[in-house]
Amino acid sequence: MIRMSHLDIPRFPRGFLLSERPVEAPPTFVAGPILPNFYVHPWANVETAGDANLFVIVIGHAVPTRSEQVQQPAAHLLASLRHGEGTFLATLDDYGGRYAIIFGSAGNIRVVNDATGMRSVFYAAGGGVVASHALLVEQALGGPVVCGGLPFRYGYPGNLTPYARTKILTPNTYYWLTANVVRRFWPIVEPAPRSVEDAAVELLEASTNAFRAMTEGRTVRLTLTAGLDSRTILAIALHSGVPFETYTYGNQYASKVDRLLAADLADEFGFEHTVLSNKAVDPVVTERLIESHYSLHHSSWVASLQEYFSRRDDAAVLGNALEIGRSNYTPQRRNGAAAPAAAETMAALHHMKLGKEIHQQIDEYGHDQFWDESVCAFQSYIHDTGFDVVAGMLDPFDQFYWEHRMPTWQGIAMGERDFYGEPFIPYNSRRVFNAMLGAPFDSRRNDEAVLRMIEMVDPRLLKLPINPKTWSKKRKLQLSL
Repeated sequence: MIRMSHLDIPRFPRGFLLSERPVEAPPTFVAGPILPNFYVHPWANVETAGDANLFVIVIGHAVPTRSEQVQQPAAHLLASLRHGEGTFLATLDDYGGRYAIIFGSAGNIRVVNDATGMRSVFYAAGGGVVASHALLVEQALGGPVVCGGLPFRYGYPGNLTPYARTKILTPNTYYWLTANVVRRFWPIVEPAPRSVEDAAVELLEASTNAFRAMTEGRTVRLTLTAGLDSRTILAIALHSGVPFETYTYGNQYASKVDRLLAADLADEFGFEHTVLSNKAVDPVVTERLIESHYSLHHSSWVASLQEYFSRRDDAAVLGNALEIGRSNYTPQRRNGAAAPAAAETMAALHHMKLGKEIHQQIDEYGHDQFWDESVCAFQSYIHDTGFDVVAGMLDPFDQFYWEHRMPTWQGIAMGERDFYGEPFIPYNSRRVFNAMLGAPFDSRRNDEAVLRMIEMVDPRLLKLPINPKTWSKKRKLQLSL
């Protein structure tokens, strides 16, 4: 593997493009396996099983959450597919990681991604093209590429994108390229009731198995902050026995507590920790990021992280998505927000989270026009994904957070990490979230299963507080006495 350098700035890193008709390959992409008009970026990990008559192509990493899963993922999934589509999709529940999977036959192609859509998948609204980046779909369609000006934050409304011809695939559904339809395959029933202890055990076991499978033979780097998600992945990493190091980035007051407390955690448990406080400036990196993503998250730190990550296949472990199994939209629930079960209530909940800056942009854009377009986008989302078909099986707030906020915000943000490492969330599997959502609601609001899991690994992990408002060496000393 070639060491990362300032001259090695990719375009659409780890991406893919699949078209039903001949299409020009994206820059630096190479021909993919089995299918015509299929291209992948050279950094993308690709595993295959089968042939044009029946195949499974994994782009990214599908990793087992059960220790008895010893067969290669693509081969195991192909064996399941031979028993039928339903068996194949059910088997995916036990896989974690970040991936897109193309499966089926040359005349019947379908595409599915990981449990929370951390590997973004975009498709042409009119059919015929599917890709890892929205702009790749637009470019493959030909003609002028038009990007709309609708203000947005924490995800574009519905399953639309700023590009009028391109949509995003959301979790628990797959895209049937041959028929140009989206099909829902989960949930089938409500999550079975689980005790806090059971949910904690499932979270720890599944996440640790996935962590070990993903990190084998890699340098492992964990983001470390003062938050609960970060403490959770630290517990999983310690439990796995896999060597790792941690890092925290930031140079503003808002990240001061994260930087100080993370360093103290590293001292307490004796692992290597790095604080990245100097931003590297690279206009080429900035240009590539803007080209690849219509929504940016930590883009100003990507060049610095490229310098820190020594190899582009290092595991970049982070704790996003855990709130799916915890509590979400709690302030909005307490303030009486209507459940996001219809286009209007989805648009209203989405609007509540936008923040002052976006609200000012909406005023300039035109509030009525913004509202009409937002409601229309969420109606498209409900229609395409069958969100209403499974009404009552999941709490609407939980389902909306999982199936909209996660893929349309965090999933796209995850793509920025493709520039410097292999992004990985240890508990990104339906197995884990199904178990956590089965725990009593009040326990989830109090994070009981997550805290119990951390305690199982080492109670000392909770000795330092979660997200204190302030932190100093004096406070640490007081806790030690």
